[in-house]
Amino acid sequence: MKKVKSLDKWKNKAVGLLTNQSAFGFKNDYHYQYYRNELDLKVLFLPEHGLFAELQDQVSGKDLNYSIGNTEIVNLYGDEEQTLVPPKEYLRKLDLVIIDIRDVGSRYYTFLTTANYILHAISELNQSEGTKIEALVVDSPNPIGDKVEGTPLHSTYSSFVGVPTVPHRHGLSPATLLVFYKEEFSYKLSLYYLPIGVIYPKKSKHWIPPSPNIPFSSTCLVYPGQCLLEGTNLSEGRGTTRPFETFGAPYLLGSAKAELERRMKTHQKNCYTLRPLRFLPTFHKHQGIICEGYQILVDDPDKFHSLYFTLFLLKQLKDLFPNEFAYLKGVYEFRSNLSAIELLVGDPILLDYLHGKSSDKDIEAYLKTQEKTWLKRTAETRKRF
Repeated sequence: MKKVKSLDKWKNKAVGLLTNQSAFGFKNDYHYQYYRNELDLKVLFLPEHGLFAELQDQVSGKDLNYSIGNTEIVNLYGDEEQTLVPPKEYLRKLDLVIIDIRDVGSRYYTFLTTANYILHAISELNQSEGTKIEALVVDSPNPIGDKVEGTPLHSTYSSFVGVPTVPHRHGLSPATLLVFYKEEFSYKLSLYYLPIGVIYPKKSKHWIPPSPNIPFSSTCLVYPGQCLLEGTNLSEGRGTTRPFETFGAPYLLGSAKAELERRMKTHQKNCYTLRPLRFLPTFHKHQGIICEGYQILVDDPDKFHSLYFTLFLLKQLKDLFPNEFAYLKGVYEFRSNLSAIELLVGDPILLDYLHGKSSDKDIEAYLKTQEKTWLKRTAETRKRF
């Protein structure tokens, strides 16, 4: 990956852009407006949730209607899986694709998966047709830092919410992760990056929600684990003001709930507090039904392990609420051959743990080993940034 400090190299080139509202702040405006003024912006690629994060998760953007001068708008999250890949007829027009979009630090989050699909498509064109399309990543801080959680996604579970070999919480900035993809998958393209601070301040005083259910930076801290709730009949707090930090279900009642609380108090002591509450989702799971649940209050971000928290939680729920708790079936992110929980967990050993086939001690050791391996594997890449 080559470092640049300006966009001068592409002043007279045809440019495409992957972005949304999260790219805001340079000259107190949305970055796509800056690119329109400075470059020949031919195509704007839209990720899941739309340009202004106005759409909920897994909602097609096919009917979004924007007018941005002569710039063509290409939605990369439609009704079918094929819409996730940028059409070659648009890429052929371009000399450069800029990727300027914020990440939240978890592999399930789809923006950098969309960026990966773009890099893959460019690489294929460059190889098959001899084009010389380049890519530029505008880097930005990982909001939850360089800490790592989880295990590499097994290729069997590859999907839009999981790129193979990447752990649940990757600990990389967007540029670092995308250069890893380029090298891991041998993409044939020139990849550049603008360093942190050139476009995006190292410490921005503003948090711009990158999507509807990541309203706060604190949401990112619990998301590496709590996203697993999407594969269950628990509400992950969609339809509340604190999604992913808030969770629960109508059936969390009685002596089983008391035992759940007792068990959770033994897990990761002094790292978090569970605040008991009731909430009423305004949409999504259990819409209009009072849920018994909790808010996670993270007391020690450095020690709190979100993924292990949720794995442990789900294991207890399956044990204590065998007739009520369930893993969801059906289509999830365009895949129907595997369940949502399988796609999200992405590792047979962790899935076995959820079903009571291994101990807490075993899974703790496994997680530590896999996390150290990822840190070693990406050490040289991290040094470049």
